[in-house]
Amino acid sequence: MKFILVVERKHLFPGLSPQGFLPLGTIDLDAVEKHGFFAERGFMENCSHYKQIIPYIALMLDGQVLAYQRQTKHSEQRLGGLWTIGFGGHIEPMDRGETHGLLQAAAVRELEEETGFSVPSDALVARGCINSEREDVSSVHAGLFYTVDLASTGLGHEAIAAKVTEQAEPWKVEWVELAAIAGMEDPAAPQEGQWEDWTRIAARGLGGQA
Repeated sequence: MKFILVVERKHLFPGLSPQGFLPLGTIDLDAVEKHGFFAERGFMENCSHYKQIIPYIALMLDGQVLAYQRQTKHSEQRLGGLWTIGFGGHIEPMDRGETHGLLQAAAVRELEEETGFSVPSDALVARGCINSEREDVSSVHAGLFYTVDLASTGLGHEAIAAKVTEQAEPWKVEWVELAAIAGMEDPAAPQEGQWEDWTRIAARGLGGQA
């Protein structure tokens, strides 16, 4: 049984739930630590009055972003096979008590677990929040979108892609221009497939700018 952090909607949004890419400050992130609590994941997947908070992290290098295709048999079946630029996952009880805060602690942990890269918390650049009711999986989640510039690693595009593909999740990866995602009304994935909703929202929210 897995426990994850959830927050009641009314504590995140003042009034109606805004949709799409939201500037920092639109969502009350202080409410996450003040009103959030840990609940059983399977149960909360069907509780639309609550939002599961997800750090959603993109790897950047020289103005490009690393995209990958999720495994068809993904732990979240509704995302299986889709292309994404976001690494990350649920905030768990183990993330409590870190000196750099619950949200950043979870982001740093998830990034290392999913990509093999260990970065200091100040390498995470918070860009905005993601909220969407378009799909079932999105309706019970809210994302905090970060980017991480990997130039300081000294690794090139191929070396970074190789390191990431050593992890369990990505089985196809490709460097893409963020503007190419943001500028397409109905974007095609790098290879056969489809972009997940949050990736389209994040890319358009940044206006294609790294």
